[in-house]
Amino acid sequence: MKREQLSDIIGSIDDRQVAEAYSYDPARSGRSAERIVPMKKKRIITLALAAALILALGVGAYASINSRRVQDLVLKPADTAGQTDDIIDIVGEDDADIVIIGEEEPLPAEPESESYDPLPGDVDMISLQGFAGSPEYQAALAWAEFEHSYDRDGSILASVGNAPTPWDEKYNFNGYDVYSQEMADKIDEIVAEYGLSLHSGGINPADMGELYERFGRFCTTSRYSGYFYSDGTFQCDCSFRDVDFQLRRCMKGVLDTVYLNITDAESYEQWEYEAACGETVLLALGPTKALILSETEQSFTVVNVLSGTDGGLFGGSISAAELEELADSIDFSIL
Repeated sequence: MKREQLSDIIGSIDDRQVAEAYSYDPARSGRSAERIVPMKKKRIITLALAAALILALGVGAYASINSRRVQDLVLKPADTAGQTDDIIDIVGEDDADIVIIGEEEPLPAEPESESYDPLPGDVDMISLQGFAGSPEYQAALAWAEFEHSYDRDGSILASVGNAPTPWDEKYNFNGYDVYSQEMADKIDEIVAEYGLSLHSGGINPADMGELYERFGRFCTTSRYSGYFYSDGTFQCDCSFRDVDFQLRRCMKGVLDTVYLNITDAESYEQWEYEAACGETVLLALGPTKALILSETEQSFTVVNVLSGTDGGLFGGSISAAELEELADSIDFSIL
């Protein structure tokens, strides 16, 4: 099967369904760089519900990309945000996904329960919603920490099973993993605390033609498909020459909970670059992955390049010059 055919199949599937077969394992997570996929504990959605999903086709503070680094995206407690040590890697869900109104408060102490053990710092997970200190980043981190410590033995999840729940329409159909009233109350609390809103209108699969019609012709490379939310957050799978990449735009003012494994933030060569569209972006080139980061007053965009200097997910490598050419092929000014 050709890669393009596989992408067409994957493009028609809700990312939340893909994640349902995934269970985060810290021991495995350091083996390879990840695609942008929500990582979470999740109920298995029935085929009927999956088919229904497919057929049912407040802005935060803005900070310039200047002087920012990938390390500023690594998910860590609030009192260490923006630093590069004492990292606690945290995994959340969508998309995934992902971003202060009011004063920041220190995160609560770790529960004394013997079942709670912080994830080891063997890989770096980054926010896709914004840099440390933004309300979107803080909210995504708060939800990730809650989700990581909640229902550690899976007993609540097991009691829910695959049956429809009262929380599906508001939360689960919009990319959030909620299967109890306690989780619903917590996510509402986080949204209120950081002055954000939830995704709404469901996850809408779309080909590139529809994405261009809705959001402008932001990409000139060959492309496959993606999905979007009614608030303007979207993600698509694309290719540039022999390299595949994913582009995710997260709108500010919205809680988005997708995170990305970049293995080691310190292994990336980073530099600012003025793209052909006139926007200054941050480029980061690692051994098996590269990133392009762009921030505007309305959104935060991450381009997840599935190759680095030593190769990547599909084998091809990318140089610094080629990464700049890829950045030139994207119009970040309209994102």
